Amino acid sequence: MPKPPPAFANVEGLLDLDRHEGIDMRPTLLRVLTDLYLQKRTHPPEDERYYTELALRLIDATDVTARAALAARLAPYPAAPRAVVIRLARDVPEVAEPILKQSPCLTPADLKAIAEERGPAHAAIIATRGQHAAAIAADPPARVNANTASNAEASELCELFYAAGATERRLILLNLDYAPLNPSQPPSPMQRADIWRLESAALQHHSEAVVRELESALGVSRNQARRIVQDELGEPIVVAAKAMSLPADVLQRMLLFINPRVGQSVDRVYELATLYVEISVEAAQRLIAIWREADPAVDRQAGQAPLAWHATAEAARRPNPEIARRPALEDATTAAYRRLKRSQATT
Repeated sequence: MPKPPPAFANVEGLLDLDRHEGIDMRPTLLRVLTDLYLQKRTHPPEDERYYTELALRLIDATDVTARAALAARLAPYPAAPRAVVIRLARDVPEVAEPILKQSPCLTPADLKAIAEERGPAHAAIIATRGQHAAAIAADPPARVNANTASNAEASELCELFYAAGATERRLILLNLDYAPLNPSQPPSPMQRADIWRLESAALQHHSEAVVRELESALGVSRNQARRIVQDELGEPIVVAAKAMSLPADVLQRMLLFINPRVGQSVDRVYELATLYVEISVEAAQRLIAIWREADPAVDRQAGQAPLAWHATAEAARRPNPEIARRPALEDATTAAYRRLKRSQATT
């Protein structure tokens, strides 16, 4: 086995015991290794490689009970190694169930492939994915209170939203109006120059630029901002837009370009545009507050307030070269929208 990196130095004694005394320490080693891994939100590449390699070996050598316990622990953890999650998701149903129901690391494509590969039992479990989120959405005041909720509770709510399907996400957002949550620093409405800059980045497929703008505007971590942009269903970007009072027409143009899975479907763009109208600014800001609490940004941990759009007045007053390019960008957007609509009308 490879030499443990510093983060896993505590497992060396167990490795030696397993090798020299003939004791089957594999279930214990897997549990201890996972406990150490779950202590951190993020991991350097060497730690993730070490955990993945060793965990996969141990998974193949342990019984169903040990594997089921591991799956239950890793299921809600957003930084779980993908290789380990996929391996557990393809295991027997009693092992795979918590992963298939909860893991935010599985994409819709992953779930579809697993259902086709593993058969009816796994497909039935996948069909229930999101029901837990829907149950919480039906009575969010009992669960959502940023004034008293712990980081762990906020993290659970965050992952439930991302694990839910479109219907459950809509229920969560509509019911957040009744949650006793008052964000202390809600995102501010955007200045015109800032809207142009954000929209221009989206229309030119500059995803990382959009991530940076959302990180700054919403006061969320870089990881959360990236999840907003990369989400395959599209609701997070609608929530961000509503929280910042982004104009609806700007959001619609961004939806066509920011995520290929969303932008390729006119129907999906319309559904998200309708959701934007249905949800309130307060509900969107409450979900932003949950995202902040679930994964605090570095500057918030240091006690600094996140940068609000209205605080960038100096930047807004400066000449913006993107403004001059606005007509060309809008023409390109309109042309792309018409091509997409024509192509779907002929299919």
